[in-house]
Amino acid sequence: MTTTTQQAPSDRATEFQAVQGNAGEQYSGGALLVSAYAILWIILFAWLALVWRKQRALDGRLADLERVLDKAASAAEPRG
Repeated sequence: MTTTTQQAPSDRATEFQAVQGNAGEQYSGGALLVSAYAILWIILFAWLALVWRKQRALDGRLADLERVLDKAASAAEPRG
């Protein structure tokens, strides 16, 4: 049977202690910042390209609809 002892909050260390040696994986903050901005810009440009393509398709469909409506309107005019 194992027993665990609970430490009181006052027993814990409350001051900063520097770590000596290699603490594991280390990343440069500047490199992380640049890569985060690069990813953000890539996502933004991909989204804008998608919206632009959809807008062009919508413009084409609208032009076709206007052409059909003009044709129908000219056919419906009484010739007299």
